Amino acid sequence: MSMVTSCPSCVTTFRISHDQLKVRHGEVRCGKRDAVFDAFKTLASLPDEPLPETVAEPRPEAPVRPVTESYAPSDVGDPAPEQSTLDIGPAPAANLTSVQTSMGHSEARAARMPPRRYMGAAVLALSAGAVLQLTYAMRSPLVSSAPALRPVFERVCLFTGCILTLPRRTEALAIESSDLQADPTRNGVIVLTAVLRNRSSAPVEHPALELTLTNPQDKAVARRIFLPRDYLERADDVSRGMGALAEVNVRLELDTGELRAAGYRLFLFYP
Repeated sequence: MSMVTSCPSCVTTFRISHDQLKVRHGEVRCGKRDAVFDAFKTLASLPDEPLPETVAEPRPEAPVRPVTESYAPSDVGDPAPEQSTLDIGPAPAANLTSVQTSMGHSEARAARMPPRRYMGAAVLALSAGAVLQLTYAMRSPLVSSAPALRPVFERVCLFTGCILTLPRRTEALAIESSDLQADPTRNGVIVLTAVLRNRSSAPVEHPALELTLTNPQDKAVARRIFLPRDYLERADDVSRGMGALAEVNVRLELDTGELRAAGYRLFLFYP
């Protein structure tokens, strides 16, 4: 009995031996279509009959052993299938199994790649996203340098929950004047007045104030810190900050009880 196999692409039948099947574990190449297929899937047995042998030209790219034989009609009376060359060579298995269709590898890669117009649109979208992220991260400095952008970022923060902070610049702030006097109508109550000025050309965050009361020896006898919400008349002024070249008038009434202060010191700072 002889073994034969058929190429699924062109239905050409070839005679094959056990040794040939062992070369690449059944993977063979059709000499007519140059297609690689699994010989075990179409393996069949035929009775031995004398067949004329022809010799096919070997493949130039690898030392192969071509086998070419003719096939006689079977007893059933069907026409004899076409005979051709069957090559069994040492081609890498990875190369053989990757042959799925008649499309070449380069054409398959080109078909999988998206059109260039889509790639260009994706690059533009990524660039725009990066610019928006940078703008969002730098929102506070941008608002400080361009106050007209504040309404825009305030609307953005309503949806995102972000906070617009103002720059803290103690070097741009100054206490233009201050005074501490006892209230003549109320015993033990003192009144602190001061004028704060922003000398810069951009809004800044309101500072905190530190008031220290001293005795006749200029030693501290009491100290208190006032945050912007303590000395500003309106609460929404805290978020707006001190405008460019703006002044803020401070007036604080303090109940010192039995404490009698001879002097005071006033500082501004950012906590």
